Amino acid sequence: MTGPPEAAPLPDWQSTGGEPPPLYARAVTEPTLPGGEAAREALSTDPATPAESLARLADDPNPAIRANLLTHPNTPAELRYQVHAGLRADAAAGNQEAETALAWLRYTRSAHTACDRPT
Repeated sequence: MTGPPEAAPLPDWQSTGGEPPPLYARAVTEPTLPGGEAAREALSTDPATPAESLARLADDPNPAIRANLLTHPNTPAELRYQVHAGLRADAAAGNQEAETALAWLRYTRSAHTACDRPT
């Protein structure tokens, strides 16, 4: 009996000239790749991940990975708004994982998120 795939190690960006290593690049384009979800999560949380790689994760099937993009320092503002709108639409359509991801992002009890404009 085999267990779940081990978590992918964080990428070594220095040795790849700023580009994701091959497993990470494949994980973005092949969501069903064994260990791919762990690799995509590592990319979505690593502060060294370039904006181009983050853009590839904007349509990830996992709402938690998309939610990570909303707080990533290298996510461009336009992409941040696009991802947030997509998560809100998914949550409104009844996707509980998207609702949970949005709830995770709330930073005050007034239901504001990192993407909301101050009132």
